Amino acid sequence: MGWWHLTRGRDALHLGGREQRLVSLLALRGPRPRVLVAATLWPDTREDRARASLRTAVKQTQEHAPGLLEADRTTIGLSRRVRVDVHDLDHAIDDAIGSHVAEPARLLTVLRCDELLPGWYDDWVLYERERLEQQKVRALEMLATAAYDGGDLVTAVDAAREAIRIEPLLDTMRSVLIRARLGLGDTSGAVHEFRLYRRYLAQELGIEPPPALAALFEGTRPAPAGSSIPVPRPRRSGVVANGARSDRTRRTRGPA
Repeated sequence: MGWWHLTRGRDALHLGGREQRLVSLLALRGPRPRVLVAATLWPDTREDRARASLRTAVKQTQEHAPGLLEADRTTIGLSRRVRVDVHDLDHAIDDAIGSHVAEPARLLTVLRCDELLPGWYDDWVLYERERLEQQKVRALEMLATAAYDGGDLVTAVDAAREAIRIEPLLDTMRSVLIRARLGLGDTSGAVHEFRLYRRYLAQELGIEPPPALAALFEGTRPAPAGSSIPVPRPRRSGVVANGARSDRTRRTRGPA
C-alpha cells in the first residue's frame, strides 16, 4: 500500500516503471497466464508487441531482483516467499468483517494504511484501489460498531474517524463517532463533529443531517456507551448514505 516499494531484507531494490507494474499486478491478482498479463499491462498494444514487452519486463525483473518471479512458458507469478502488504490488509479486512476482533488496535493500524499506488491511473490499478478502499470502509464500520458495542470508545472514535476520512457520507459512522465522544464525556468534541458534518452536508448536498443524529443535541438522551448500534448493511458499490454517490466511483473500471 502507498507508494511502490520493494525490499530484500533491509535493502531497497529498484525496478523500472514497466517492471514495477508487472510486479504489482502479480502481487494483487496472483499467478496469471502470460497472455492475460500482457493484455492487462498493455491493453492498447498489438498482442505480439505486448507479449514482447512482457518478455523484456520479465527478463529485467529477473536480472535486478533474482528469485522474485516464478515463470514458465505459459504462466507467471511472484515467488511464494514474497510478502505482499496488500495481503496483510486483506487478512485484517476479513478479521474485521468476520467479527474476529481479538486485537482491535492491530487491526486499526493495518486498516489505516495509505491508498494503493497513488499516482498510478492504469485501469486495473483504479479498479483494485477502489475495491480495497470500499472493503476498508466496510471493515472500519464493523470495527467501530463492535468497539462501541463493547464499550471500547477510544477505538470506536479512531475507527469511525478513519472510515469517515475515506467516505465522508457515512451517517452510521458519524453517529458512532458522536455517541462515542459523548460517552467519553467530550461533549464539546461531539458538538464539533456534528457541526462539521452539518456544514459538509450543506455545502455538498444542500441537506441537513438525519433527524436521529440531530436529536442527540435536542434534548434526546443519547444511547449509553455499550448499547447496540445497528450494524450497517452491505451497500452496493459506490453507494453511500443519503443517496449520494462517491466521486471515486466515477473513476472505477472493471477488471481487465
